[in-house]
Amino acid sequence: MYRFLENPNFNSRHFNSVLLPSIAATFLGANYIIFTEIGPLLKWNTSFVVLYLLLLMGFIFSWIYAGTMNKIYLEVKNQLQEVEDVEVKDLQEKLKILSRKEREVLNLILQFKSNQQICDELFISLSTLKSHINRIYKKLEVSKRQDILKLFEL
Repeated sequence: MYRFLENPNFNSRHFNSVLLPSIAATFLGANYIIFTEIGPLLKWNTSFVVLYLLLLMGFIFSWIYAGTMNKIYLEVKNQLQEVEDVEVKDLQEKLKILSRKEREVLNLILQFKSNQQICDELFISLSTLKSHINRIYKKLEVSKRQDILKLFEL
């Protein structure tokens, strides 16, 4: 189930729109063949009835399994969404305490600019920039630039 969640292209609608209808279509097709082609020829003897009941049980179990997998997928997806929402809210709260200049510096860091490029763009000295960066690190609770990029997933 976790492999589904690792794949960004997988979603629940695809799961529901492919797996469950394919089970239903296969079941209907098998019933059509049994009732129109095979059943009349074999005149529904006891071994044929047992075979049909086994087929019916197989479809029932596959339907229940697919439904259970979908339910588990939705539960795990909701749990991950809740964790992600908490992380986003926490990051938003941390960003609110940054000063205007610190936000400018942070935006330039997120644009992969070097310290010298940031100093040139903001017209500040390197020591001033370093103090802004240190305050950003403290407020965002990180220790290096890569952590900031990871925090914003860049």
